[in-house]
Amino acid sequence: MCRDKDGDVLRPLSRQELYGLRDLYRKHYAVELHFFFLMENALRWQEQLTELSELEKLELSVRAFIEFFTPREGNPLETGTFIAVTKNEDPNVYFHSLTEEPANLEKYLYETKRVDWSASPVFSCISDQNEGILANLFEKVNCKYDLVSDCAYYRITKQDAAQCDFHVPDDLVMRPIEPKYVSLMNERWYFRYPNSDKYIALLVKFNGGYGLFCKASNEIVGWVLKNEFAGIGHLQILPEYRKRGLGELLAKAISKRIALEDDGDVNAFIKDTNTVSMQLLQKIGYQRVAGSNWVKAEYAN
Repeated sequence: MCRDKDGDVLRPLSRQELYGLRDLYRKHYAVELHFFFLMENALRWQEQLTELSELEKLELSVRAFIEFFTPREGNPLETGTFIAVTKNEDPNVYFHSLTEEPANLEKYLYETKRVDWSASPVFSCISDQNEGILANLFEKVNCKYDLVSDCAYYRITKQDAAQCDFHVPDDLVMRPIEPKYVSLMNERWYFRYPNSDKYIALLVKFNGGYGLFCKASNEIVGWVLKNEFAGIGHLQILPEYRKRGLGELLAKAISKRIALEDDGDVNAFIKDTNTVSMQLLQKIGYQRVAGSNWVKAEYAN
């Protein structure tokens, strides 16, 4: 297979093909719903981008412009094979297939020029069955293997999420989160990295979320966002306000909003060691679906 850019082993997916691929993953929803949500959210972002000026687009995180590719050989609407990439300012790679062996995915990733290994990309939301190919692949491309996060993937049905009841305490008020809190949210995020503030700003602008505020002082006490998988993300309560059930309150509020807004189930990723968050989600009706991993390719040079 060709290694030159014009004849790359991967070709871009058209918007119509991405709609078709999303619908294919909907049919495999029981296990592959995280990739369905990735495509669903990306398609919504593409619509939102059309409403912005070129100057406004330049201010956004490159995560807004995620590109989807598929092998030149084969029909993606039959194989379900895709590799998605973001630019080097915030390099992320997502990949999966419904039919092809992991060895084929490793070959595509090795032969393509769409992935810039020198940028040390993060491989996001990698299914457990495909994680094993990365160590061998990274060695070939002169990268070290760094496990960023070992996660579990959770889902709540639209019906259960829509019925979430919650009460905001009398001393607090809940309202949509505003861009002025991006720096604080980024500072408090366990997985922050260079340029992650632009990623969080993108989530606030395109997906939104909720903040809890002290009614007397108007100081923020906690927040939650809708992430790039159109699910719960970045749930945080400031230390002095913990053990009041506020995390559960925000989780219920955003789950209900997403279920009604997107007319579907709601998802969440939780780090396997984060038992508190797992118990919180299970308490309000989320069930574990599968394992998923975030792995960084640390370029050796």
